[in-house]
Amino acid sequence: MENIFWTGFSDDERHAAINKIQNVISKYGDVVDFHLFSDISISMTIEIDEFKIDKLYDELTKIIGVQQFEYLNSNSKAERKVYLNISFAKGTGNLKIEVPSVPG
Repeated sequence: MENIFWTGFSDDERHAAINKIQNVISKYGDVVDFHLFSDISISMTIEIDEFKIDKLYDELTKIIGVQQFEYLNSNSKAERKVYLNISFAKGTGNLKIEVPSVPG
């Protein structure tokens, strides 16, 4: 089976967009790995039954822009991986995470 790669983008604030995306994915499959690239983008690996992939794509297109995808129209229950990369339009490339000082 061929791997599935999707590229998307969001105009929403990063945390809000990730929350919406995670909620949609959890309806159809599971995020098994992710990597943040500063506040510019995130890459996710999704495990999902093949027959749910078209529905996942439709739901994602309602909340983010996703590159065109040719529907599988499958009834197979075989588990597949979808690799999703999302860029955030409001990213600056200068993500700072404040770490509180710990006494001691």
